[in-house]
Amino acid sequence: MDQTTLCHLAARGFARAASRIGAPAIQYRPVTPASPCATPHAQVMAAFSNDRAFGFAGPALWDVPFVFALLDTADVLAGDIVICGADTYFIARAEPFRPPLCVLCNAVVAISTTTAVVADVASPGGYATSGDVSAQTTIASGWPAMIRPGSGAGVPGPVQPGTIHTGGYEMFLPAIPTLTLQPAMWVSDGAGSRYTIGGARVSPWGMRCQLGRQQV
Repeated sequence: MDQTTLCHLAARGFARAASRIGAPAIQYRPVTPASPCATPHAQVMAAFSNDRAFGFAGPALWDVPFVFALLDTADVLAGDIVICGADTYFIARAEPFRPPLCVLCNAVVAISTTTAVVADVASPGGYATSGDVSAQTTIASGWPAMIRPGSGAGVPGPVQPGTIHTGGYEMFLPAIPTLTLQPAMWVSDGAGSRYTIGGARVSPWGMRCQLGRQQV
């Protein structure tokens, strides 16, 4: 049996199983850095489990965002976003005749970067600070992401007696079309928290960033 036929049979089996035990979901396929969930790509039935055998023995674990998707895989690509009920996932890995690996998201983020200001153009060498939002431009918005405590990046700040160092965080999010994240870009989420990107790596699973949380 060739791989194309095997993939077709597996996709049909996944679709039939999802139609029995899944829930309605909307699939998105982002094409621009802005509003990745503006235009639905497809409506599917989907179920998610942290058990690759789909035993559904328990929920997703605390701060362990990786789950497997049971849905029609005939038209699924890494980077697709799936919203099912109150939960949002992105496809981290889609391989032939296997359930896709997904990341369960807990935030919606915007990415911003520094733009040149008149003072910097006249006297090169100046840089905007993380709190100087007037010198920042949003380059991506509305992206679902998973942010959790982890091996993050320290953010320089004033050295004062009693200063509390910021905690480290890591962020997972799908690859953003036409955009490559760089250190010193900023991330803001819907809860009002702001982070500085200390490191970013693009892989077949999406993007993984080290973050330092801004205290002010």
